[in-house]
Amino acid sequence: MHDDNGSLVAPASDNAIPDYTGRQNYLQGKNAVAPYKIGGVNAVQAWKVPGGKGQNMHVISSEIDHWSYNHLDLPKPYLEVYDPQDPATVGSHDTASAGIIVARENDFGTTGIAPDAQLGYLQWGSDRFMQLAERLNEGDVVQLGVQYGYGSFPEVGCWQDCYMPLEDYEPVRDTISYLTEEKGVHVILAAANGNINLDHPYFEGYFDRNLFDSGAIYAGAVDPKTGLRAGFSEYGSRVDLFSWGDFVTTTTWSRQNPTTGYTHDYSGTSSSNPILAGVVASLQGVARANGLGNIPPKALRALLVTTGYPQINGNSSEIGVQPDLEAAIEKMLAARPNRPPVGTLEGDSTVASGKTITFTANASDPDGDPLAYSWKPPIGFTGATGNTRSVNLTAPTVSNDVSAMVNAEVSDGRGGVLPLHKQITVKAPTEDSCGDIPKWDPARIYETYAEAVAYKGKVYKQNFYNINKPPDVNSAEFGKEWLQGIACR
Repeated sequence: MHDDNGSLVAPASDNAIPDYTGRQNYLQGKNAVAPYKIGGVNAVQAWKVPGGKGQNMHVISSEIDHWSYNHLDLPKPYLEVYDPQDPATVGSHDTASAGIIVARENDFGTTGIAPDAQLGYLQWGSDRFMQLAERLNEGDVVQLGVQYGYGSFPEVGCWQDCYMPLEDYEPVRDTISYLTEEKGVHVILAAANGNINLDHPYFEGYFDRNLFDSGAIYAGAVDPKTGLRAGFSEYGSRVDLFSWGDFVTTTTWSRQNPTTGYTHDYSGTSSSNPILAGVVASLQGVARANGLGNIPPKALRALLVTTGYPQINGNSSEIGVQPDLEAAIEKMLAARPNRPPVGTLEGDSTVASGKTITFTANASDPDGDPLAYSWKPPIGFTGATGNTRSVNLTAPTVSNDVSAMVNAEVSDGRGGVLPLHKQITVKAPTEDSCGDIPKWDPARIYETYAEAVAYKGKVYKQNFYNINKPPDVNSAEFGKEWLQGIACR
């Protein structure tokens, strides 16, 4: 927003794009990595959870310029709102912000906090901001990477570079309130780079959330090399969260390198703001992917505040806290209502007398909990019935058809139980049936000694060559076409 675009990294001599993710320390966990004194937002842990990469999320980046739509590490916009008479031009500032949020996960360059999210663009203007509002949906995320500038602001002790957050203009604050309260859209705005205390008496409580809370997240900035508030960052009780305000590795743009540019020193609340926007997109993505739907903006903000961590001096009131996505996700998912398993009991509806049949509890858990299985076979059935998805049961031998009920329970270990039932019929042998032994066929020539056939509940074995000789009247221990029959039941 003001002298914070970051310097361009010299391209590699072979024109290959290096992998810079090792320098994106703001993606890492709470433990600082030298030479820095503070850790990151723990995006790397969020990526391990469904939705944590911003899947199915829409994010809007609103700045004066727009990101390089041709950058090899960035997506094309899914939505654009701009001034048709004076459209924004491509620039380094929004290209850097876009990279922090959604740089694609690949083997080169950088990776955004929500690399699977879709990104749209709003050319900043309070009138266009209201136009954008009507095109957004619940759960969408907007990052406002713009600030208002004043040459001097002596009433609050600022004599130059006196920047203020966008909500300093009341119509913008009202639009943000409409977005968060009426539409459920998450809004993250730069607290600004004016080093101004938003609790100053001059403001007469204008930024006091107890008097008016738009629902937006104010993004403060920390100096990662000191672990303390960056000297330019606005501060006060209205600043909810902070993140890195310098040494941020991300994408960038220049006329000399419009498609493969990177920087290692994007800074200001300009860099902390898209970091926090990426965090919100990740957390909201996890909520959606895990059945919690869209989290109200103020509730999601409160979750990030209660699970975040302060500057290294322990101060959590000056510029809030830095988010810890792992902690926020853990708290959010632990508090969700348990959803029981869902599924069906699969298997044939009939089984022959004395035969084996397989049943499978085809179940899943909406919350991803591990499942346990308990089986209750019908009376007379035998077979192992341990904690398995499938069981093999052997039906009893019956002389008449018998109905039976197979019962199973699937549990998730958290009180959720899915009872499963299946009605089956044990089929008695028919008069001519003797299991797998083929029935006697009057049209067939029987010429193989001892070949077995089933006929009227008995098994007969061939003795002499014959055709159309019913076994029951053509059998004996000796001298007949068929040997004497044996009952098969």
